[in-house]
Amino acid sequence: MKSVGVLGWELPPFFAGGLGIHTLNLFSILGKIIDITLYIPKFTDKDIHYNFKVKMVNYDPVGSPYERNKEFYQKVMDYNEILINEFDKDHDIIHMHDWITVPAGIKLKEKYRKKLVFTVHSTEYDRSGGFYPQERILKIEKEGMMAADRIIAVSHYTKKIISEKFSINPAKVTVIHNGVKSSLFSSFNKNYDLKNKVLYFGRVTPQKGSKFFIEAAYKVNKYIPSAEFIVAGEGDQLNEIKNFSKSLGLENTVNFYGFVSESESVRLYLDSDVFILPAVSEPFGMTVIESLSVGTPAIISKTTGVGEALNNVLKADFWDTDKIANYIIAVLKYRKLRETLGNFGKLEASRFSWENTALKTLEVYNSL
Repeated sequence: MKSVGVLGWELPPFFAGGLGIHTLNLFSILGKIIDITLYIPKFTDKDIHYNFKVKMVNYDPVGSPYERNKEFYQKVMDYNEILINEFDKDHDIIHMHDWITVPAGIKLKEKYRKKLVFTVHSTEYDRSGGFYPQERILKIEKEGMMAADRIIAVSHYTKKIISEKFSINPAKVTVIHNGVKSSLFSSFNKNYDLKNKVLYFGRVTPQKGSKFFIEAAYKVNKYIPSAEFIVAGEGDQLNEIKNFSKSLGLENTVNFYGFVSESESVRLYLDSDVFILPAVSEPFGMTVIESLSVGTPAIISKTTGVGEALNNVLKADFWDTDKIANYIIAVLKYRKLRETLGNFGKLEASRFSWENTALKTLEVYNSL
């Protein structure tokens, strides 16, 4: 194998979510082993230097892959057409990520007779939270899965969706969990003195269950009025959640931090007593691992993919805000519970590394 052409959409510092973090960390490692060229929209005129080549496609990306409107869909289609024309035919393998590069991936495979790998970070079923998934995007995802020679799913939870919802042979799908940047998160020692802070960190969308976080906050507030609830992140549901919080009388209890950088996220994790992710459908959940990596306990929904590989977290149905609230109260009330969940969770999180993710991805390439 000589080289891999990766069809991307975002790359830090210009990114909207986990896809950008995944792209940077995975290919920074693989780029030391094999020739990697990442194709992304032109978000800057500056030269980008990583352990892999970055080719800026002459297209200005305006918007996030998590947007759900006609304008964004057309932007994606336009980008794919330009991407086809600017792709180097000498790559041995084409690697596409999520639906936003599937049209180009399929056409490039047919045009140059190349092997095609498709990493599914999330599906339209996940992003819609199960409510009114867009049929045209489901169709693109299904076509990508059918055309791919190998599919990588970020969890067994996602593999099950691929198999059952899209009728794809599970033998075609390899599960490779995401990693965590250990040098950034795992070198800190957690102080378990009570800070009375409860953290939600992620996109503020129906998929991530941000509304259930506010409902749980309302119930905890009745028992622990001094507890502070932090919403860190942006998303299409942000204004709705702010208004919902205010309608419950939580304007002095819930604080909205907006976008948080990677370095700032470490401070947030360390400064919080517990991290909450009540996702309706989360294929993986990198923030869960980040939280555990600094020793902060996590409460997650049963529909969070990474939970399949974790024992030292508290799990509930995303809609069961009574149970989530009871868990929060217990973690805030009992220091020993915070310490036990934090210390054992940190140990479990240490098993997730981008090096392992990279090596398993390399195995998929080599199998072709």
